[in-house]
Amino acid sequence: MIEKPHAPDEQEISELPRRSFVARGLAFVIGGIITLCPIAVSVIYFLDPIQRKKKAVGMTGDAVDPEGFVRVAPKEALADDGTPRSFKVIADLQDYWNKFPNAEIGSVYMRLDGNGEVQCFNARCPHLGCTVKYNSNDANYACPCHDSAFSLDGERTNEIPPRGMDSLETRVDEDGMIWVKYLKFRAGIEEKKPV
Repeated sequence: MIEKPHAPDEQEISELPRRSFVARGLAFVIGGIITLCPIAVSVIYFLDPIQRKKKAVGMTGDAVDPEGFVRVAPKEALADDGTPRSFKVIADLQDYWNKFPNAEIGSVYMRLDGNGEVQCFNARCPHLGCTVKYNSNDANYACPCHDSAFSLDGERTNEIPPRGMDSLETRVDEDGMIWVKYLKFRAGIEEKKPV
């Protein structure tokens, strides 16, 4: 004859699921903590450069001051007759993870106006962002991409560009060096919006 297995009584039935529920829940919590620790450390390590605050947004080095002005050229490099000269803007470029020392971050045109003040324009065309060239024959700036044209003071001379050339703030220090607050602006719109 075959023996029937012992049927658990009610007390045994109610304790077993409770014990297994607590044990399983505790194992789940401990396993989750153990799993999340390396994931959290990895995410923090990956996002760390984004969290760091920099003195100058996007640029570092001694050629950039805390206000974002970049040292470009000596004032004596400008022609007394007001002819514009093109200058590269060089600074250490920092993105979220990489640093590029002494990188060209853009270019500008500078000239002395009638009062001897420095006039500075971003060399990017406000139409579509091509590099504007100075045309010495016509004494104006011209964009080779879509024939945008600008006078020496940066005003547009035809209707192709949505606005004049983007002027930039400058200052001259006691040593005669010109510092430019170099900014890039959104192309294709009438407003001068930094990007």
